[in-house]
Amino acid sequence: MSRGRIVIVGGSMAGLFAAVALRARGFEVSVHERAGEALANRGAGIATHRELYDAVRTAGIELRDEMGVESRGRILFDRDGSIRHTHEMPQIMTSWGLIYRFLRAQVADDVYHGGATLSGIEPAADGVTAVFADGQRVAADWLIGADGARSTVRALVAPEIVPAYVGYFGWRGLFDEARVPPAVLQQVAERMAFGMAPGGHWLGYLVAGPDDDLTPGRRWYNWGWYRTADADSLRDHLTDAAGVCHEAGIPHHLIRPELVEAMRAEARASLAPQIQAIVDATPQPFLQGMFDFASERLVHDRVILIGDAAATARPHVGMGVSKAAEDASTLAAALAEDTLDEWQAARLRYAHAVVAWGRDLGSYIGPQPDDPAHRTRAAHFQRPEVLLAATAATNPAAYLGI
Repeated sequence: MSRGRIVIVGGSMAGLFAAVALRARGFEVSVHERAGEALANRGAGIATHRELYDAVRTAGIELRDEMGVESRGRILFDRDGSIRHTHEMPQIMTSWGLIYRFLRAQVADDVYHGGATLSGIEPAADGVTAVFADGQRVAADWLIGADGARSTVRALVAPEIVPAYVGYFGWRGLFDEARVPPAVLQQVAERMAFGMAPGGHWLGYLVAGPDDDLTPGRRWYNWGWYRTADADSLRDHLTDAAGVCHEAGIPHHLIRPELVEAMRAEARASLAPQIQAIVDATPQPFLQGMFDFASERLVHDRVILIGDAAATARPHVGMGVSKAAEDASTLAAALAEDTLDEWQAARLRYAHAVVAWGRDLGSYIGPQPDDPAHRTRAAHFQRPEVLLAATAATNPAAYLGI
């Protein structure tokens, strides 16, 4: 017998984790994703850690060595190409798409509905109805908002909570490793590589290639460069040649070529030759604005927020997928055991700790307040030994203070 009906808005990581966990607890679920196409090729690399392994294991996925590229540790290049610092940290670098495909395979097609854009939420005494733009209405006992940082669900139930731009964005690249010069690839193949630059840092590592191929020569190289930039500069970078600003994220092919060339020139001026070669080899870099926030409530009557819809941390922590998975698995247990208040309190503590940790790790990027305490914190997290050990660490719980 079903424990109740739940409609999940958002069919990416958080929504799929929720669907798998809730069905395992006996709930009837339907998943509604606004994107009409498959999401499997979105995202890039993910640095694994114990919390991620624990979280995906609850969804029936066993992350094995062959599910990613092995990294022996981290390496920091100085401007002249010499090695400034190293840190041993064995880790498997997996991919967003690989985990997505495993999850999606566990959710039946008649449960997963693409091209479904939420337009309204109608509360009832003992339930809730999701209203979609095509006129479909889905009644349920609970509605779960798992639709990302720009959540439509959150905008409807808590419009005062909006992601805040943190004062920097990231240039990113994901491309065929065969384009990397062999001598450079030999230096970075088994490492997460870093480089310091004014106003931010660069990092990169290998991930599986198309169809999760781990064969050397067929993998992809994934990199990101965090750059201090005010809101006007971000808006300029998100504006295409026709003058249209894509505030939710500009498609890579619409990024103005002069911005890409300016970025490459700055890489040549401030980053190690090895990193310059990787940046120059990238056919089409793309952009990601950095935002964060943490909600003060997750439960709004019969509507519940999880994943990035509930709280979004800066990517330095490398915990987006594991947080989404833990939100979902613990919520399924709370709904089954009628402990929703306790669940909300625990997940809010965790979310606020993760967001705070991301702010610490990014404290030296973005605008720098004239505050001695902030300057001290920023200097600490910019130290090579801290940067290499703490970024996307294998033991994030050690840094959260909870």
